[in-house]
Amino acid sequence: MDITKILSGLPLIYKHIPDFDVKEWVQYLGPRIVQTSGQDYAIAQHKDDPTDYSDRTDYFDWHSDGLYHQNPPRFVLLHCLHPGSEQSKTELASIETILDRLSVETILTLNRLRSHYIGHGGCFDHPIRINGGMLLASRGYVSPLPDLPLQEIPSIRDTSDALMELYDALGFAAVPYTWKAGDTLIFDQYQYLHRRNSCMIDKDRKLIRLWFN
Repeated sequence: MDITKILSGLPLIYKHIPDFDVKEWVQYLGPRIVQTSGQDYAIAQHKDDPTDYSDRTDYFDWHSDGLYHQNPPRFVLLHCLHPGSEQSKTELASIETILDRLSVETILTLNRLRSHYIGHGGCFDHPIRINGGMLLASRGYVSPLPDLPLQEIPSIRDTSDALMELYDALGFAAVPYTWKAGDTLIFDQYQYLHRRNSCMIDKDRKLIRLWFN
């Protein structure tokens, strides 16, 4: 497994890597690793814990990972150890494609909003529009960016309309991936939002999750 060659294909890779070695990745990435729940990587397998949607397999709406970090990880790596029933799909949506579908008014409103993620023992906020891309919390709420002049604070109607248009665009841009054992997906989560699209619990599905910058 040539990690250097694989990473040269960023921001998005989807391929079969039968000799994937997560410890080799951790050693190679070193200080670029962003810990997930205090560990260098996590094994994502269904747990009946409603407080952590990362370790479930039912539906999990559009989101960004690691929002409990002050600087959320730039890249997400998912490697399939076991696909389970193959009914729990990961979907990605390109921010570039989404922005092409949004009105100027909606983009202006999103530029003035932050989303608040509730979890990991706290509430953490990040601008929705960041570094030319997006960060979005699934569980939480949105509010105006701090210190906006009164005349620039979006109205409730403007906020609602912008979010409806955003989610319509996300549905249009969604690209599904059905997992097979050995598949590895690496993406720039500032340029791709993702969700888990599933209508069932699959206790056999097992992924490795690793974050890095």
